[in-house]
Amino acid sequence: MERTELRSVIEKQAVSYFEEGYNCCQSILLATNDAWNLEIDPMTISAGQFFRHGMGSGSTCGALIGAQMALGILNERYGTKLKIKTAHALYNEFVSALESTECKDLRNKQSFREKFGYKGCKMITLTTAGILCEFWENVHGQKK
Repeated sequence: MERTELRSVIEKQAVSYFEEGYNCCQSILLATNDAWNLEIDPMTISAGQFFRHGMGSGSTCGALIGAQMALGILNERYGTKLKIKTAHALYNEFVSALESTECKDLRNKQSFREKFGYKGCKMITLTTAGILCEFWENVHGQKK
C-alpha cells in the first residue's frame, strides 16, 4: 500500500472509531492496530479511556498520548530500537501541525460548531493519525 493511501486509511479508521464512541487516544491506537496488524491487547485500548479531554483536566491531548503509545508499540513490534528523541520529534510534529499539545488550548481555538458533537476533536484525531502514519513511515523507512 502506498504511503498516501495508508495515511488515508488510518485517518478514516481513526475517525470511524471516534464516531463509534472511542476517545481520541483509543481511536489512534485502534486505527494503528488495524493498519499494521499489531494485535494490541484490548486492555491496552482500555488503558486509554481516561486520556480524553486532556485527562479530564484539559492537559495533554489524548490523541498525542495515543500516538506516542502507538509509536512505542510499533517500535517494539518492528524492533527498530528508536531512541527517546524520537518521541520528542513526534511531539514536535504534533505541535507544528496543531500549535499546542494542551487539550484546553486546542478546544479553545474551536468554534462553537466544532465543539458541538466533538467535531473539532474528531479533526484533531484525524490529523494526529496522519501525522503518526507519516512519522512512522519516515523513521521506520530509515531504519530498514
